[in-house]
Amino acid sequence: MYRPIHRVVRHLTLGLSVFGSIYLLAGCATLSKQECLMGDWQTIGYNDGVAGYHSGRLASHTKACAKASVTPNYQAWEHGRKLGLQQYCTISNAYNIGRRGRQLNNVCPITMVNTLQSANRKGLDYYALDSQLDEDNRLLDTYQSEFDKLENGEMLDFANEKEARARLLSLSDEIRNTKRRIQATRQQLDSLNQSNSFYE
Repeated sequence: MYRPIHRVVRHLTLGLSVFGSIYLLAGCATLSKQECLMGDWQTIGYNDGVAGYHSGRLASHTKACAKASVTPNYQAWEHGRKLGLQQYCTISNAYNIGRRGRQLNNVCPITMVNTLQSANRKGLDYYALDSQLDEDNRLLDTYQSEFDKLENGEMLDFANEKEARARLLSLSDEIRNTKRRIQATRQQLDSLNQSNSFYE
């Protein structure tokens, strides 16, 4: 039931991440002048690794530090990034990244990719269901509010009482169907929580 939403979420997530990257490169420095001057490149690299950045991230740092006339220390940065990736490339992190609606970056050892992507997909499944639950709860509130107003005799935007009564009947069906979806989604989330507990 939630697979189509899952695909939509993944496409939206990918599009937003690409847009976000372009925005960062175009308008925001990755490091402050003070960070550039301090030059703790191993720590900077470690933080980038924990965040799952590719090695191309250093080019952005180089650009950010050019104004301070500072050149990054590639070896220290890359050493730190590899240490940080050890934290990023874990099953629990891959799953939790998915639960936040994000795909795992392609920065992990090839021997771990299948396992990590599987965990990430399970997290994305959870995110899609949780997003669907939020959407249906908002929809139910909207339906219920309209239903209550019509039941109390408000005409809203309807031309006559007949149209208002017809809408009242259709809303009753919509509310019932939405409640069923919410219940089914909650059951699926509970099932995922149980089956995925070892990822956390």
